[in-house]
Amino acid sequence: MIAYLAAFATAILYGVSAVIEETAAKQVPTSGAGGRRSAVRAALSPVYLVGMALSVVAWVSALVALRSLPLFAVQSISASSIGAVVLITWARSGHAPSRFEGALLGGMGVGLVALAVSAADGQALHTGWLFRATVWLAVIAVVVALVVASHVGGTRGTALLGAVSGLADSGLALCARAMHVNSHHLVDVLTDPLALALVPFAVVGIVSFAAAMQRGAASVALACQQAVVTVVPSAIGLIVLGDRARSGFMPLTLFGFAVTVTSLVVLTLSSTHRPDIDLFADELPPVTP
Repeated sequence: MIAYLAAFATAILYGVSAVIEETAAKQVPTSGAGGRRSAVRAALSPVYLVGMALSVVAWVSALVALRSLPLFAVQSISASSIGAVVLITWARSGHAPSRFEGALLGGMGVGLVALAVSAADGQALHTGWLFRATVWLAVIAVVVALVVASHVGGTRGTALLGAVSGLADSGLALCARAMHVNSHHLVDVLTDPLALALVPFAVVGIVSFAAAMQRGAASVALACQQAVVTVVPSAIGLIVLGDRARSGFMPLTLFGFAVTVTSLVVLTLSSTHRPDIDLFADELPPVTP
């Protein structure tokens, strides 16, 4: 029960932090080569740091959930943060979700319930040097992807950078899940290649998401991020880390996973033209470059 509460708390915290981070990112005009320098300035602004603090709390909450729940369950529940963004937009701007968007939110809820019911508790399998080497190759890959995606503007750039952030967060989730079986001593944890990989994954995730916030709506960036961070680690968890559904519940797991991811993607498309919101529009002046 604690693990499920932690997973749903993660979703709410990520949704709120995404809206706050969008507010901060919009205060910093895009400038420099591909907007990379302005993305870093946005990530270091006080308001963005508040959003990041909530993201850290959300990530710790996800760690609690990952100690006993499979990645496909935790990541799917966390992905429902896009629903929180839509509801906050509604509360702040007065633009209520359409019936279609409401149906998508309901479908997401059904999918999440199916995943929660079908997930089997348990820790991840032991991983060896090959898994750790692959993780560090993935670190290099997301850094390159960030550089490439930062040259793309508009909604497409928002989607690409959101996806890069999702890949980086996928690395975080996989490392966290795989480390559980090896966390016997603090020194072992600090020197574990998986623990060391958390730092570059986190940096790429933060910078790429800040850049995505500058280029478009939070709903687009967050949904692309969460779609990737749901599918990629979930598949690897099932194939490599021994994550599984309860006996006889695999069809329900596949149904819940498909409905959740589909609802996320379609909700992204339907929310693309939703007006952005600024939680601190009355309090904060624009930040000059």
